[in-house]
Formats: sequence, structure tokens, C-alpha cells
Amino acid sequence: MPKKKSKSQTKFVYNILIVVLTVVVIGFIYSFAQKSWSGGVTLQNPQLSANQKAQLALDLYEENPILDIKVEVLNGCGEKGIAAKIADFLRTEHIDVIRSENADNFDYERTTLIQRSYDFSNLKTVATALNFDVNNEEQVITQPSSTADIDITLIIGKDYRSVKPIKVYLANQ
Repeated sequence: MPKKKSKSQTKFVYNILIVVLTVVVIGFIYSFAQKSWSGGVTLQNPQLSANQKAQLALDLYEENPILDIKVEVLNGCGEKGIAAKIADFLRTEHIDVIRSENADNFDYERTTLIQRSYDFSNLKTVATALNFDVNNEEQVITQPSSTADIDITLIIGKDYRSVKPIKVYLANQ
């Protein structure tokens, strides 16, 4: 038959546990107080000359506006993360990529631009960024739809490395 612990042994264990928890709580309080009351890092205030005016976000946007072209980029070649990389490239060209995801399959041999809206100037802008000829029916397809929520679909095919602007962008990453 096991021995019962005496009340004094149980009280001793509880007292030790209370002391340990008290030390931990005091440590948290001290750490919080140090972070709350610290002065932080002191930064020097740069002195700007008259011609080094700080620009607002609106000024920067007006200099380089994002074009009102809604593009989706679909990975049709199966290389992991390529749609996101191409979307980043198009964003550097001030094109609004609203979606980048996988295509319906990974068997697309050619990188293809599909026009979904009736605004031909949008197609020309994206085609120019990719150095595509809008008259090349293997690269550019026109399928306008009044129900589409996007203007352009770009399907990344297995030949995407042969698209010069993409190749240059990826080489610099």
C-alpha cells in the first residue's frame, strides 16, 4: 500500500510552485516595463535642401500611375511560383495584376495573352510590356466577354524563358 504524502510535504511542493510562478510573472512584468519605457533608437533628422523635397504617395503615384488594366496570370507550365514572379514583373510595368494562380492544366507549350475586354488599348499595353506582336495569333488571342471581371489573361507556357522581358526580369531577381 502506497504511503500518503503528509500535509507538510504537499504544502512544501505548492510553496515551491508558487515561488517559481511568481518569479516568472515578475520577469514578464519587468520585460514589459523595459520595452514600454525604453526611449527606442535615436535617428538623426536629415536636413533636406530646397530641391530635395519629400514626396507624398500621391505625388509618386501621379509620376508613375498604375494602369487601369486588370490582368490575371495563370501558371500553365507547372513551375512552382512562376505566376507570382510574372505578376511581380507586370506590376513593375504598372499593370494591375489582380490574380495569379494555376491554369486548368500544366500542358501549355506557349505563353499566351488572351484579351477578355473590348478595350484593344489594354491588350496593346500588356503586349508591349511582354514584347508580343498583337497580330501573332499564336501569342495573342482575342476572346472578349461582357461578363469577364478581367481585361487580360496571361497563361505562362513552357516557353516563358524565351519571352525576352520575362527572361531579363527573372535574371535580375
